Amino acid sequence: VVLAAGGLLRGVAWTAPEGKPISVRLLQGNVPQNLKFAPEEIDNTLALYHRMITEKPADLIATPETAIPMLSSRLPPDYLGLLDTFLAQHRAHLVLGIPVSSAPHSYANSVLGLPPGAPVYRYDKHHLVPFGEFIPLGFRWFVDMMRIPLGDFTPGATIQPAFSVNGQRVLPNICYEDLFGEEIAKQIARDPAPATMLLNVSNIAWFGDSIALPQHLQISQMRSLETGRPMLRATNTGATAIVDPAGRVVAQLAPFRQGALDGTVQGYGGLTPYIRLGNAGVVGLALLLLASAWIMTRRKGSKGASGG
Repeated sequence: VVLAAGGLLRGVAWTAPEGKPISVRLLQGNVPQNLKFAPEEIDNTLALYHRMITEKPADLIATPETAIPMLSSRLPPDYLGLLDTFLAQHRAHLVLGIPVSSAPHSYANSVLGLPPGAPVYRYDKHHLVPFGEFIPLGFRWFVDMMRIPLGDFTPGATIQPAFSVNGQRVLPNICYEDLFGEEIAKQIARDPAPATMLLNVSNIAWFGDSIALPQHLQISQMRSLETGRPMLRATNTGATAIVDPAGRVVAQLAPFRQGALDGTVQGYGGLTPYIRLGNAGVVGLALLLLASAWIMTRRKGSKGASGG
């Protein structure tokens, strides 16, 4: 019954095209992890992404997570200004991966959305990685003992608005936040202006040439299936890709190469069952199957006892 229902429901169009397609340009800097945060490489990285961003305009240009490996407040004074000039000339929108500090000792793993002639958009990662982005409660002694130079990032709000790009609404998620489908579904369900497409920005160069890259792409494909929306991926070393609302990879850059993925993407609106129910539907089905198995076992046991 479950398999048959799944096959039948695949033919139902839970979401529909909304607005006009936009052109996208997804950047893959391929900066080696051992150089990414080296102080002597900062200037090279700034120059690299300035060149890649301004090479060619698009409605939406996206960089990977922490493409700029320094706080936004410490950027050269004219860096964002020069990018703003380019964006204004071409009516382009930029999503820039960069850590942000709003107050002393408060740091966020963020993306800044730079629209032409409008206030800056900001999304802060809210599902942080233990030991990578925050120290779990009770483990400060371990970090101090090991002399690990690790501080805590400040998590963003659970529900954050999407970034408006020429009639489309782009909802970012950072690195392995796209692993948590229910959280993405909740953001869409609770937003008065729900996202029409998703954007994952990642740096998983930490994992090298391993199964992590195709696995992370498959995770994004699942989020598209659940939400009925395309997923754009801008990553440092891969997998930079465009996934359609049916979970199919329609374009992808080769990993571990510097480049940009250009495409045209249609946004989708509407609510899928998963957006409405989250994991409750799956958990409810599992409980129903367990209850059915328990009842059948009880009946079988009763018949055996009466037969004896």
